[in-house]
Amino acid sequence: MVHNNSGISGLSSSFIQTSGGKAPIGGPVPVTFSAEVIGVLKKLDIIRLERNNKRSERRKAGEANVSEDEDDEISPYFLGNSTGANSVPPAGLGAVPNAPGPAPGPAVPDPVVPGPEADPVVANPKLLFTDKNAATNSFRANDNTIPNAIFSLAKNGISPPLTLFLPASLARIRSSNVKTVKHGTGESTKVTVIDVSDFPDETTMEQAVWNSTYNTFLSFMDLAAEAHIVQGFSRHYDHILSDVAVETWFPAYRNFDRTIRAQFFTTPYIIDIHSSDYRTALQAAKDAYIWSNLPSHTPSGPRASGGSGGRERVDRHKPYDRENRPQSDGGQRRKPVLCFRCGRTGHPAGRCPEKTPSKHGREFVIYANSDGLFRISDQRAVCMLFNCGRCESTPGSRHPIHVCTLCGDAHHGAIDCTRN
Repeated sequence: MVHNNSGISGLSSSFIQTSGGKAPIGGPVPVTFSAEVIGVLKKLDIIRLERNNKRSERRKAGEANVSEDEDDEISPYFLGNSTGANSVPPAGLGAVPNAPGPAPGPAVPDPVVPGPEADPVVANPKLLFTDKNAATNSFRANDNTIPNAIFSLAKNGISPPLTLFLPASLARIRSSNVKTVKHGTGESTKVTVIDVSDFPDETTMEQAVWNSTYNTFLSFMDLAAEAHIVQGFSRHYDHILSDVAVETWFPAYRNFDRTIRAQFFTTPYIIDIHSSDYRTALQAAKDAYIWSNLPSHTPSGPRASGGSGGRERVDRHKPYDRENRPQSDGGQRRKPVLCFRCGRTGHPAGRCPEKTPSKHGREFVIYANSDGLFRISDQRAVCMLFNCGRCESTPGSRHPIHVCTLCGDAHHGAIDCTRN
């Protein structure tokens, strides 16, 4: 067979030119491409290189079924011979005259160049979104994830306010619609965290909202801490809700819980609801709540019958002034005075210095002042003589209520309380 190397008369590529207007037959040939074509081919080769790099990473990771690298099928048209499977032609490459070519082979067709209506997609070596990362996520009808910004607060020793776990707050944080501040001193000032002052204060939370939000906080702790820590917070939360008077004491419990969390995120510990420190701090929170809500004037007690609208004299229910006086019969003292507030002896309720009741696990039922004893839950006056075992009156609208100041039971007074 005789080969005609003169080409096809009247047919040529507008992008391929050789001396004499003839294209040699067989293998890659040195040609001159326009700058536009060079740019397109370089982009196609970058895509090939990116795919080969990903194959290499998969092999290093130990993946077995990885296809072979793609050969360089573009550079040979720039250079008379291939510069390797992972080469990229130099920018602005023009004609390469007289470059040696490989052995004769089949005729080489004109390269296929995408037109302007089909721009090639260029792979960015620094992709913002990868299949590998996206495969770990899925669409959520209700997004209940905890934003990383809250974890960042905890990591830097900042107690996340419960208001951050409100649905509206979580949505704001997820959308990055938040202010940020620098945290710490020295090198640690480089840390940027969300500005918690840009969210509502915890003291604005009503009990129902606080309850539901605390469950979200516990979900956060379940992701951030180990089992015993999470159990401590769960028991602490259950202990608050188990109080039958939680509605009355809610502001005190809310402040107490904030103290518990603030100390934990500064110096982590496991909450023990049975410890004396826990009980002392809880009682202190309740005491602070009582005194912060006392009226500036003395509490109004029940009115005395036949009076002129004045407050009932409750001093007749205060036997303390006579408790420790010497008796005429032999000069013996009476039994030491029983404190109707804490249940211990040696001091009256009005001067009680104790932080916790004498009975472990109990909480104070009453408070005392110069006007007598008053139940904490509703500030109603409590009959002192009933608790001394000497009242013969029938409780009514004008008489202090008959309840034990130590346990709250209406069937016995403090001196007969078996639960003290």
